[in-house]
Amino acid sequence: MLRKLEIDALKADLSAVDALLASRSEADDPIGWYQFSSRKEEIQQALGEVMTRAVTHAELGIFFGGGPVQGSRGINADFAGKALEDLQALVSKRFSGREFGRLAQRGPVPRVDTSQMLVTNIVRGSVGFVLEESGSNPQMVETPLKTAVDEIADILSRVGADDEAVFEEAATELDERILVTLRQFFQRLDEQGATMRVVDGTRDFLLDRHAVALARERTQAIEIVERDAEMTGTLFLLPDSRRFDFYTVGDDGGQLVLKGTVSPAVIRQIQEQADIEHPPIDARTLPQMPWRVEIRTRELRERNRAPRQVHTLMRLVGPDG
Repeated sequence: MLRKLEIDALKADLSAVDALLASRSEADDPIGWYQFSSRKEEIQQALGEVMTRAVTHAELGIFFGGGPVQGSRGINADFAGKALEDLQALVSKRFSGREFGRLAQRGPVPRVDTSQMLVTNIVRGSVGFVLEESGSNPQMVETPLKTAVDEIADILSRVGADDEAVFEEAATELDERILVTLRQFFQRLDEQGATMRVVDGTRDFLLDRHAVALARERTQAIEIVERDAEMTGTLFLLPDSRRFDFYTVGDDGGQLVLKGTVSPAVIRQIQEQADIEHPPIDARTLPQMPWRVEIRTRELRERNRAPRQVHTLMRLVGPDG
């Protein structure tokens, strides 16, 4: 079960047992007092184990409400199937973009089989689904798919936020393929009058009708144009924070400084997990000589706003000269 839901259920059980204990005394009902006290200890132990358990695989809880849902009875099958398909597409595109580089504007997503989620539970109430990573082997560290799922959940939480600055931050994380699916997803929710609650690890947020309509409006009003370019210059890289500063010469002959995030492929090079094509690199030596690098620039164009550029360091090609 999704850890956040498991914690919530145990806390609810603990609250119920506390109420029962408060309604009686050990002297008046020694057997009941003993039974409920033992039950309380069991719940507290289970709660402690769940809260300290590391979650290293991908898991996501999606709860729908509004138009497509009939109370706790069920949900429109066509809506549920297509909405889950959109969510899986968002996860697959994010995962493939992180692991295999820039996606083509059209065509199949590379290695989509490695990012497939399983529906492991159906939750009643406002009808919901628990999605989990298909792999069953325990992991010592977070899987790449968990990182992708966490990032999609973060984008969903921000794209419908009232605070424009929160949305602007989310927009910098989008690419062309993800934006297309987001448009489709929020259009589907808005046209069906649906709401959505998302539970991801310790995160729990609701996209109500206002947030869904706002997310639809925003995703339809934004356009993203991407381009990759190889450049030569001085690179300063912070692997822990996954940020970089790159100093090069601009088209006008003056100094040009690009700042942004670092792709997982570069991190693998730095952490000595690279393949034959990209040998390991010591980050401390990077500023000592000019480097040729590949940088992806995403230009975000929104109505009535000046275009904004977001940079990602995609690959360390090699020392120049």
